[in-house]
Amino acid sequence: MFRGGPQPINSLARPLRNEDAFNLRFKPVPPEDDEDWLELIRCGGAGEVADTKEEQIARYATEAEKSPEANPDLTEFMLSKPDVIVTCSMDYLIKTWDVNDSYRPLQVFEGHLNFVNVVVPCREDNLLSCSDDYTCRLWKLRDTGSPGELLMTYWIHGFPIKSVCELPGQRAACGGQDKIVRIFSLVTGHTLHRITDHSVCGPEDSYFQKQGCGAVWSVLHLRGNIIVSGSEDATVRVWDIDTGKALGSAQIGHLGWGEEIGATGLGWKLSERFGAVWKLCHLGKDGNQFASCSYDRTICIWDASDLEKVRVIRSWKAAENGVLNVSLVGKCHIASCGSDKEVKIWNFETGELVHKIQTRGIASAVAMIDEHMIAIAGGDATLRIYDWSKGKDLTGKHGFYAHDMTLRSVARLRHSDQAQSNWTTCPIMYQSCKWPECEADSIVALEQMRRVMKNSLDFQF
Repeated sequence: MFRGGPQPINSLARPLRNEDAFNLRFKPVPPEDDEDWLELIRCGGAGEVADTKEEQIARYATEAEKSPEANPDLTEFMLSKPDVIVTCSMDYLIKTWDVNDSYRPLQVFEGHLNFVNVVVPCREDNLLSCSDDYTCRLWKLRDTGSPGELLMTYWIHGFPIKSVCELPGQRAACGGQDKIVRIFSLVTGHTLHRITDHSVCGPEDSYFQKQGCGAVWSVLHLRGNIIVSGSEDATVRVWDIDTGKALGSAQIGHLGWGEEIGATGLGWKLSERFGAVWKLCHLGKDGNQFASCSYDRTICIWDASDLEKVRVIRSWKAAENGVLNVSLVGKCHIASCGSDKEVKIWNFETGELVHKIQTRGIASAVAMIDEHMIAIAGGDATLRIYDWSKGKDLTGKHGFYAHDMTLRSVARLRHSDQAQSNWTTCPIMYQSCKWPECEADSIVALEQMRRVMKNSLDFQF
């Protein structure tokens, strides 16, 4: 149940029913002649209309050539040891841990109103997160012991947001359960591009198309102005962030192994229904290769040197159940984790299993600390540091309790990598609203949200 402020646009699109008189959480539909509201709907909840590619480049080409924002695939950034480990959880919190001081807790970031799904490093020692509360948020790292500071809240989706990544030019991309990938400005919060193709690009005879599924579970900044998205419609797609246009066609790499999932006679065969793409990760190679994992139990290695013909060059069965996460952990190694309670280290150039780690619960995510050491985010709320080259736990057999609920993501941050840039003064894009407990509260919250969004379009605060 949504508890985070005014109800999003998408849930308002139905007429009044008799039973709504007894439903304290009903949010009325705005009048059809409400031009301000129609403007918000048309531009997806925020309002900068996309420019031409040349204008976009002129506006956002602000990155140093060798910065991590412009080149996330560079080995010097991908394989360097982090200073800080960042975790997020279903307890609505984000926490940081000191890698150089026995993983001592540093800061707690509190503000999300639902599960925090992903947190990633952002420029100038900032963090960018996304949540089931329909928002992305920008946070500032502070001195040890002080609470994390919330800089911006971006209300840009009408559904839970499942993935986010930083882009060059003070931009970011996010995807969620509304099947839309959005490119937005970190400075103004304006939506620059709404990419809706995932709702229609799945295989015509698949379960996902018939049931109308297409949630975007992962977005990845591949290189330069290129991002990749993976979806519940079983496809991987490549996009130009300067134009919002697709490059090449939708690619289906996770086709299943024809094995039945679930109880005998009640399950379904993966060869009949394609597998949702859960996670994407960099493999370096100058941004020409990336990996994906899926509910169909497989890992796929993709070649993106030709953006018009992105293709799978290698795939293998990686688990006895769905593979939930995949991450680079060395020059030629990736780690996968899934619902079979195992973390596995693979040589992605051969598909060979190098090491296997048993976990107490389902592992949610893995991040590299150095070429032999990884951080494992557990479904049992623990953070575990493990040296897979020696088969040794560095924080006890089961790690330590990092949160009160399941960890959803773990990320790495190096202070020296955070580029200094000329940020403009940020207008407030969101104002905290009282939780709507009745129809009157809902109306007040809705009107307040309208004013905030309208003012943001005109920059008049």
